[in-house]
Amino acid sequence: MGKRSPYEPLDEKDILKKENEKKEIELKKQAVIRLASQCLADPKFKKYRNEFESFRKKVFQYMAEPMNPDPVQDAHYLRSCVNTVNVLDMLIGKIEKDS
Repeated sequence: MGKRSPYEPLDEKDILKKENEKKEIELKKQAVIRLASQCLADPKFKKYRNEFESFRKKVFQYMAEPMNPDPVQDAHYLRSCVNTVNVLDMLIGKIEKDS
């Protein structure tokens, strides 16, 4: 039996199969959404987010003032601060994006 043409009309069996697949996908999507909502509502995540936001604010406050009179060393310090915030932003962003 040859491969079916993608333009060939579907028979009733194939139509029913596709509809069932769509329903399964929708059910799985809703289950994932419920899990994400539970994760974001979890007190541990809320605490993590609050701690992160507080830490992020503090890092930017430190960055506002030069930490070292040598501009090169100060630039290295600033770069490390930015990298730290970027990693933390990425972690929060991945969780929120996944939700």
